[in-house]
Amino acid sequence: MTISISSPFILASASPRRQELLRAVGLKFKTIPAHVNEDYINGESPREHVQRLARDKALAIARKYPASRVLGADTIVVIDGLILGKPKNKTQARQMLERLSGREHKVFTGFTLSHMASRFIKTKVVQSAVQFKPISSAELEWYISCDEPYDKAGGYAVQGKGACFIKSIRGSYTNVIGLPLCEVLEELQKSGALHFG
Repeated sequence: MTISISSPFILASASPRRQELLRAVGLKFKTIPAHVNEDYINGESPREHVQRLARDKALAIARKYPASRVLGADTIVVIDGLILGKPKNKTQARQMLERLSGREHKVFTGFTLSHMASRFIKTKVVQSAVQFKPISSAELEWYISCDEPYDKAGGYAVQGKGACFIKSIRGSYTNVIGLPLCEVLEELQKSGALHFG
């Protein structure tokens, strides 16, 4: 049994995690990263932010490849009303993890599916809550000394060494990785693009 999409499928993202998730279910796709301005707009909520970026990314590629089905996505970590991006150095990674230590935070992923030829566009936002254990200073120094925190929103990887900090997840696990796989496949199925067998 196989799983396939009726038209060429493009992931508008360079994220290795998103690629791994799509490959895990057996989908064939091309990767063409969309380069869009990811700056925040004043007064934008986390939900509005990921929604806008997912749509911008998908449409930037969909306009160039109208016959293809395009998936754009954006993931952020939010705590205390602050959006935590990707730490650029050890200081930023330490500050982020100290803030997350022993507390719950939210992960938002917006995703957009677009197929210009049929004028199809669908955007959804999925939210998960992640509870961290208190992180000791020794654990913190160990973690920020490895490569893992530096290309991840919030400075940790749920599917890597960072898993040792996570007590519980409410909501989609794959959303915390960077793509709510269940919801993406559901939308592809509803649109008639996904086929099994």
